[in-house]
Amino acid sequence: MNHATETRVRPLKVAFPFVSMPVGGAEDLFLSVARHLPPTIEPHFVCLRSLGVLGEEARSSGLRVHLLPVFPTKRINPFGILKLSRWFRDNEISLVHSQTYHDQLFGVSAAKLAGIPSVVHQHKTLTDLKGRKGFIMKQVFRAAEHVISLSSETRSDLIVTLALKADKVSSLPNAVDSSVFFPVDDKSAIRTSLKLDRDEFLIGSIGWLHSTKNHRATIEAMAIVTKGTLLPLKCMIFGEGPDRPMLETLISRHRLDECLILPGRKRPISPWIQALDLFVLPSHWEGQPMAILQALSCRVPILSSRIEGNVALLGERHPGLFNPEDHEGYAHLIEKAATNTGFRSSIIEYQDTLPVPSLKEFTGTLAALYSRLAQR
Repeated sequence: MNHATETRVRPLKVAFPFVSMPVGGAEDLFLSVARHLPPTIEPHFVCLRSLGVLGEEARSSGLRVHLLPVFPTKRINPFGILKLSRWFRDNEISLVHSQTYHDQLFGVSAAKLAGIPSVVHQHKTLTDLKGRKGFIMKQVFRAAEHVISLSSETRSDLIVTLALKADKVSSLPNAVDSSVFFPVDDKSAIRTSLKLDRDEFLIGSIGWLHSTKNHRATIEAMAIVTKGTLLPLKCMIFGEGPDRPMLETLISRHRLDECLILPGRKRPISPWIQALDLFVLPSHWEGQPMAILQALSCRVPILSSRIEGNVALLGERHPGLFNPEDHEGYAHLIEKAATNTGFRSSIIEYQDTLPVPSLKEFTGTLAALYSRLAQR
């Protein structure tokens, strides 16, 4: 085989830098993407501080996950960017795709130094680009070869806010692996396998235990619903984070220890979602939450805070929307969902009309973009 033929068949190596890989939406999505990319594209995950839960899990499963601790603290180190650039060259990386602020700063800067193209993925609406961070973000996004947004609205926002050329920005909604997240007819079998009560009305939520996720609202709403009622309810909030002690104290104060639990992270999460009667997400802020997409794919009725990211997925007419500060209204919807099968059916009927983007199409679009940029 001559050198030209070897060059043609050599896989295109794409690096995905992350500061760390805890259990999170972007990390989970791109680990799924890595498993569905064509053989012509070779994904490499580069953790800049620590592997994290998902990084450890992915490495154990055989994915290419590397630890390159060039960003050990929150202080940005130019020498770390140089070291990352050298790693890109030494490993013959062809393209870099970054997800969040520090990943983007390190990834785009190091890619420029290595002479390779970069892609930045914007999962959040840019509402404030002031100060030093705003200035840096503008430079990073302008330096990248391509910018991916989650929606046409965010795409327009990026073009105007950052003065980007229209052909440099595309929209690509998040997607779910339907081979992992799918509806089940027999919840009792799954509940038995998970050691869950087959007869309880199960409510679940997923998210970092942090104030932005507003888990306090779920606790307050459950306290209202269970006061003076014998409804067989159980609520599980999956995740870890700095608010755990505060949330545990609040659960005890309301005497909800028997019906509201914090089981931590669960991997895989799909059977836990499939076992639910109701999924709730009371966040104060979301980009395009993977948890909602996963619940939609499992055909679980959803109650959600009426905020931009959630409404963008569910639509203004979704019957399960509530104000994140309205604990009484949230409690009313929980009680209605638990006692009224017709209400739950109306939620499912509405949700069945919503599009759930295909991971296969999502991955195919990315693969085509990578190949086009690498050939420039």
